[in-house]
Amino acid sequence: MKDEGARPARPILPRVCIIGLGLMGGSLALALRRCGVAGHIVGCGRPALLARAQELGAIDSGAVDAGAAVAGSDFVFLCVPVETSIALLAKIAPHLPERALVSDVGSTKQAFAAAAREIFGASAGERVLPGHPLAGRELSGLEHASADLFANCLWVLTPIAGAAPGPLPGASNANLNAEPAELTAAQRSLRMALAAIGARVLFSTPGEHDRTVAYTSHLPQMLSSALALTLERVFGGGNPALEIHAGGLRSMLRLAASDPAMWEQIGASNRENICAALEGMESELRGLRESLGGARFRAKFERAREFAKLLKS
Repeated sequence: MKDEGARPARPILPRVCIIGLGLMGGSLALALRRCGVAGHIVGCGRPALLARAQELGAIDSGAVDAGAAVAGSDFVFLCVPVETSIALLAKIAPHLPERALVSDVGSTKQAFAAAAREIFGASAGERVLPGHPLAGRELSGLEHASADLFANCLWVLTPIAGAAPGPLPGASNANLNAEPAELTAAQRSLRMALAAIGARVLFSTPGEHDRTVAYTSHLPQMLSSALALTLERVFGGGNPALEIHAGGLRSMLRLAASDPAMWEQIGASNRENICAALEGMESELRGLRESLGGARFRAKFERAREFAKLLKS
């Protein structure tokens, strides 16, 4: 936990609006509240959800209508799935103060950035800063929210205008953690607030972000779901044979329990990159199948083991 006595003299984010009080939005509200970087937090959601969020101390006030919720806000977070964020961005645009900065938590960034350009035109780079916290759980909803959700997580910001420092980890880039010089004062405040709740902030471009997470995040989800579908097809539900496994199967199936509606939107918004990742995986699976019982099989496993060690280090 963060030191409650080490709060800033003035809130970094004077008035924050969080639209969507599920796992991500609820956790963000709780985290901002705990570290004291937000002055007033407005929540937006269903009446029952707003009442519960106030009971938890996550928000100070709430509104059901998104346009009313953002009125007077300095910072707005869209904590809903990708396509919903795009629709909301268009809805709240006429109600946003000129000073307000909008960010999101969607798993893909190109579609959201394109929508921001269409809605805000030349000022999109100043009005919107797309973001993606690589944190979460298989369980969704405010009841599973936690102020610790973003502790030590990677939070990628993808500025719309100007050049970001470069690609995500995987390419050689000594300036990956650098803050782009063209960030506005509000955008720098956002980065400071995210760091205050424990996130490790990196910058990338929307395109490079989406290409990378197709392999590092979306592909694992596809593999887990494909494994579940294969087992269901072969064994059906409740088959005693499925009890014959070690912990590895349960670990592999963990992601298959994720929210289908959310992944439907992720798949639609990053289809091209996910297709490329799946094609690459299909090629590797064919290679493994063809090498069964042959000399190349062990060599493939050796390469895989060495690469896995790199990720653990």
